[in-house]
Amino acid sequence: MDFYLIILFLFTGILLGFYLDEKNHFVRFADLITKFGLVVLLIAMGANLGSNEQIFRQLGEIGLQAFVFAAISIIFSVLAVIIFVKILDLNNLLLNADPATESEIEEQSSDNTMTILIFSSVVFGIFAGYFLINGESSSFLDLITNYSLAVLLFGVGIDIGASREIIDDLKLMGWKLIIIPFLIAVASVLGTVIIGFAFNFSAGESAAVGAGFGWYSLSGVLISKLHSAELGSLAFLTNVFRELLTVMILPLVAKYFGSLAAIAPGGATTMDVTLPLVKESGGEAVVIPAFISGAVLSTLVPILVPLFLSI
Repeated sequence: MDFYLIILFLFTGILLGFYLDEKNHFVRFADLITKFGLVVLLIAMGANLGSNEQIFRQLGEIGLQAFVFAAISIIFSVLAVIIFVKILDLNNLLLNADPATESEIEEQSSDNTMTILIFSSVVFGIFAGYFLINGESSSFLDLITNYSLAVLLFGVGIDIGASREIIDDLKLMGWKLIIIPFLIAVASVLGTVIIGFAFNFSAGESAAVGAGFGWYSLSGVLISKLHSAELGSLAFLTNVFRELLTVMILPLVAKYFGSLAAIAPGGATTMDVTLPLVKESGGEAVVIPAFISGAVLSTLVPILVPLFLSI
């Protein structure tokens, strides 16, 4: 989805929510719509992957490498954010901003329903796409994805605007917000460079793959044009896996490592596709930090990928 449309839907929802109360019936209805839209989005995402012949052709050749690259970039990103949050005690800052945040985080963490729902929706979508949808007739999935994402972002915005304590959270975190995406960027690139040596890739090639930060369409195209179709395919599949793994593990990351750690796995996608998942897994308090992180990382992709390939 275009960046300006993302801004439009998200911040229109925030403005509307700001003039409503959390107990307003419309806000509660918007939350239900958001959850329903999330299921639709995940099924459409899964179906899009399942119906993509290119992905399945590449799985046999570079699937394992791409999966390892994606997993390592996520692990390093999560570790970097966990250490940063621990050193600065950011999770306690969020709780100190509003005691209600603690009960919200505990409620999100103790509810396994969302984990099961996310996993089953994606798996169902993949099988439906693989067996029921062919490549030529799958274009409507993009429309479904875009429309459901628009509804989700609008609903997430309403929740943010109606939650008055978020302003206090952001004031307390301050400059620390902007550090998070750069930590994720460094950790993602470092992780892929280290594992890349095991697969006989140069540091520049591995770094370029890791610098996709989940934005598979742009990173795959850039690397294909600037380097080779083979490395571009690896980058494409690596970042597809990053997005897919993020969808699967986000509730578990938030549950065991804290709500702010839920920002790390999605990389650039926390600006759009995985933003509703971050909200459902980590609570409303981390939505703005996640959006900022995704926006910064999305900006870095077209800068870092060519830079690393030139090394």
